[in-house]
Amino acid sequence: MSKELDDWMKSPYQQNLKHPEHLTQKVGSNEFVRSKSEAMIAKLLKQNQIPYRYECQLILDDVEIYPDFTIRHPRTGEVYIWEHFGWLDKKDYVKAMHSKMQIYTSNNIMPGINLITTYETKEKPLTFEMVEMLVKYYFL
Repeated sequence: MSKELDDWMKSPYQQNLKHPEHLTQKVGSNEFVRSKSEAMIAKLLKQNQIPYRYECQLILDDVEIYPDFTIRHPRTGEVYIWEHFGWLDKKDYVKAMHSKMQIYTSNNIMPGINLITTYETKEKPLTFEMVEMLVKYYFL
């Protein structure tokens, strides 16, 4: 990883401060995420030395959002957003997901291009193999 990307990853940023009690999954010495699936994503990004920020503030259309992962490509520095939608069994969650996706696409953050999305329900959890495949496809 380049010095510039390493500095970017280590520099302070405005992180989501809502519901810190939900940050229960330990990823690194001082890093916690909100779900086992997000922990799996973070660990694979770390393992492959892919620079990222967790829940880094992003303002689009005057709306403050906190993507799960803001990632810089380790070779090109290009910015990617990775959203994990883990509660697809909940109608209110799905409605909020659609709103977020609309904000992304109206700001040229497009699924399959610079927006990576993963999904799960209780019956269909995200798998390690799927995360590994996406990390390899987009970044390695």
